[in-house]
Amino acid sequence: MKKLLYILVIGIGLTSCTKEEFEIETNYQFEMTGRSAQDINGYYKVTLDPDTLKQTLHRFGAYVTNTDKWNLPTKIIWRSDAFWYLQDTIGYTYIEIGNVPTGESPWSWENFAVTGFDGMTVPIVNGTSHADPAVDSAYCMMAPIGAMIGDTVTIYGQAWFEEGDIILYDSINVIFK
Repeated sequence: MKKLLYILVIGIGLTSCTKEEFEIETNYQFEMTGRSAQDINGYYKVTLDPDTLKQTLHRFGAYVTNTDKWNLPTKIIWRSDAFWYLQDTIGYTYIEIGNVPTGESPWSWENFAVTGFDGMTVPIVNGTSHADPAVDSAYCMMAPIGAMIGDTVTIYGQAWFEEGDIILYDSINVIFK
């Protein structure tokens, strides 16, 4: 009799739980936006500086649920199908040198080229960002160069919600003019 009562209590306990109690709510949103004008085909248009090696900065983003069920921030991973290559000199730095016997000033500035980067690959988008905790949005910077005028690129996004490793995907197309 004890054994039958024990099995009955266990059976009632197991059948009283419903499937809905264990399911994770997945009404998260992730929709990318290019933050510029679109043509009739939905391609975003970004105007670049015509100097072939000069970067043009443009901020794009996504409307995304900023936190998950446990109030953890949403992580966005960005990537693009476009990149460019560095030349040897990426810029110049100025160093203050003291006690120079020039007669004018005891301090002067020396200009040094930053070299040794020839052929390195530069992606046009930053790799990751996190949703703003105050609003349902996330942003990323792109930095294409003038030599990309006329190119069409696709930018991909993945929104990672910690709750149950939920991942949402989206992409946008951009024409550089």
